[in-house]
Amino acid sequence: MLLLSVLGVAKVNAETTPAVQPFEPAFANTNLLAQTTDTLPPLRARLTPRGSIAPVRGEVTITLRNMGASEITYEAIAATDPRTLASGEEVVLSGLSAPTTIAFYEKDGGLTQATISDLAARDDAFTVEFTQAPTLSEDDNSIVLLESGTIFLM
Repeated sequence: MLLLSVLGVAKVNAETTPAVQPFEPAFANTNLLAQTTDTLPPLRARLTPRGSIAPVRGEVTITLRNMGASEITYEAIAATDPRTLASGEEVVLSGLSAPTTIAFYEKDGGLTQATISDLAARDDAFTVEFTQAPTLSEDDNSIVLLESGTIFLM
């Protein structure tokens, strides 16, 4: 008798429990991604190069100079661990392979502006000076150097 009453409860619960419905976002346009990638030009075409250098045997030297009041944390991706550059300090990163990316940010969370200087198209080196960015639209957070030697700030 006890067995019959347990089976009866299980049958009732199975019949009254609502079926799980798959999640469907309110905005589901499967063609949106296809439309976006068809209309947007590649990233390189949307950015303005900040200069160009001539890597020697695929290597470059980049000097980072902190001209701002806050510490800068930077990392040459796949070449260094995160490091700190205090106000007024400078560091020379030599032997970096092109292409390379250097990511950076102000340790206190402020906005950072990077300026490329000491740039000559026939040289394999350049300097990046960090200052505080006056507006969000002027905030930079990475330097991208292509294999060709073209330099971008993002």
